[in-house]
Amino acid sequence: MMGLLFLVTFVAWLWGSGWIAEKVGNLVNISRRRAAVKVLIFVVLLSLPFVDEIIGKYQFEALCKANGIESADVSKARGKSVKVEYGERTLLGGTIMPIKVDDALFRDASSGEILIQHKNYHALGGWLMRYTWLSMGSPQPMLFGGSTCDIRKEQEIFKVNSITFLYK
Repeated sequence: MMGLLFLVTFVAWLWGSGWIAEKVGNLVNISRRRAAVKVLIFVVLLSLPFVDEIIGKYQFEALCKANGIESADVSKARGKSVKVEYGERTLLGGTIMPIKVDDALFRDASSGEILIQHKNYHALGGWLMRYTWLSMGSPQPMLFGGSTCDIRKEQEIFKVNSITFLYK
């Protein structure tokens, strides 16, 4: 049923974009430019629902690269066992789509000393996923996995540095 609703919505958006492009394109007086204007308007209208997700993906990746596990100094934790503590998630300002941030602290399992510290980011998705039925109750981004920066990268860093992750 959801697939059918998605298909109906997509066809309606496609038809509406074509109709608007046709009407606005016909207002152009120079016939050689009319077709180009119609195509340009059609492409812009089709991509409009995804613009915030596309820009948000690049903002998310830049935040992860600057403050995520890739930027953390793991040398103190090399060869040790660590436990993780996550801070409270707060909404980050200045991004095109809502992104929440929390601190990740990796403590030595025996002494409690903080060995690694970095930030985790969680994207809530673009307006299409937050405000329409397409999200199906889970407003995650459509175009990228926005739940954390890159868990695979974190696991790889831990493996290369022989860091054992202990669960509470």
